[in-house]
Amino acid sequence: MNKPTPYNGPRPGEGAYDAATGRVGVLQAVCDVDELFFDHQMPGPLVAFLRPQRGGQEWMTDSRNVQFPKEARPHPDSGGELP
Repeated sequence: MNKPTPYNGPRPGEGAYDAATGRVGVLQAVCDVDELFFDHQMPGPLVAFLRPQRGGQEWMTDSRNVQFPKEARPHPDSGGELP
């Protein structure tokens, strides 16, 4: 059995910054990739599900990209832009 990966970011229902996309949304869930029934195509062991704050298309990202909005730091490949 895999050892659980610690996740210390925002909790479901809280605002979350996705450093990979530069978007802010509401975190819906963080799941272990072994729990998913579809091809998640994420490199890490945990997948975060987010939705826009005012509705729109939901998205998922590697949980290592999820940060509290006030602590937002861009992903190294994002061009350094913050929301």
